[in-house]
Amino acid sequence: MKFPVCEYAQSEEGFYSQCASCPIDSASSGCALDELEDGNYLFEGQTPHGGVKALFLFKNNEGDKVRKRDAVHVEIHEFDHEEQLIAVLYGMVDPQGMIYLKKSGPERAHSQENIQ
Repeated sequence: MKFPVCEYAQSEEGFYSQCASCPIDSASSGCALDELEDGNYLFEGQTPHGGVKALFLFKNNEGDKVRKRDAVHVEIHEFDHEEQLIAVLYGMVDPQGMIYLKKSGPERAHSQENIQ
């Protein structure tokens, strides 16, 4: 599944998302992500693991939060309709998108604090 899908770019085959390192500002009409005041990004809609929204945390090599176009790493936290964390995904950024690397198991997702 290519997630999330925006109006600007098609995800290349083998890539999970086209959002990481995308040069389009999230404030632009048609962007699938909304930049939050805390510097994270929110996607609202169906997620690959049955959620209704996802929080994208883009980071540099030092683990500092950065804008999506400057990211090297990304964490995606998927939430269900009850605001429960159902999946955490980890990825590395490629110039063409974000490569899906690892998904936490349900027991790990539920043991983590909900970040919203």
